[in-house]
Amino acid sequence: MRLDGRIAMITGGGSGLGREIALRFAREGAKLAINDLRREAAQAVAAEITGAGGEAMVLVADVSDSVEVAAMFEEIVGRFGYLDILVNNAGIGLIAPAVRERMEQAIASPGAASAGLGATRTMNDSQWRRTLSVHLDGTFYCTREALKVMEPRGYGKIVNMASIAGLTGFGGSPDYSAAKAGIIGLTKAVAREVIGLGIHVNAIAPGFIDTTFLEVLPPGLKELMILQTPARRLGKPGEIADAALYLASDESSFVVGQVLSPNGGFVI
Repeated sequence: MRLDGRIAMITGGGSGLGREIALRFAREGAKLAINDLRREAAQAVAAEITGAGGEAMVLVADVSDSVEVAAMFEEIVGRFGYLDILVNNAGIGLIAPAVRERMEQAIASPGAASAGLGATRTMNDSQWRRTLSVHLDGTFYCTREALKVMEPRGYGKIVNMASIAGLTGFGGSPDYSAAKAGIIGLTKAVAREVIGLGIHVNAIAPGFIDTTFLEVLPPGLKELMILQTPARRLGKPGEIADAALYLASDESSFVVGQVLSPNGGFVI
């Protein structure tokens, strides 16, 4: 098994890509720490893992709160003694009602898109700050705590979840795009800093993946995503879990500070 005996933590592991990655890692022999804001969701994933003969613990914490993050890592070390792998996956996606309405108009009448979505002009401070705090601050806080555990041991794998939004920008989502672009920059900076200490830091920038995350999008947008993707389909959660497994395993020993982007050709 490719992760036999490794200790791995997945933030936002209660659903979607986080759940898929956690289950894949467990099948490959890792012991899991499942973080989520929703205790029931994290417990459900942990139950799947233990039911299959694996080992998992549940950590309820808001990754945008540095105090909660520090306490969470203390729990991990208290339970397992160390940490080998961190997957910074926790995230949120918010679309303001006014922007959603304009998106729906643009889908129904493509000519209406010329009027613009107005997302940046109308976005309030709280949405901007919340998106960046969960995605970017959360990635930084968890990485900082993980390095305190990994550096003394001279080993670690950190996988950050970015997005094609951070590579190309999404109209209507300036906050999400900025957060994901920031994660890419953070990944590259930290990778340079710690590779000499035996710690690999890389990122995944998925394209449009078929998860419940897409359910919040306006009707018709999913079909538009498929049409704009050269592969003519959405990605599967398992395909992102495959990428995470590669970056978390010793097979990626010469991969440093890279952004692996399974996106069906949307960004080339």
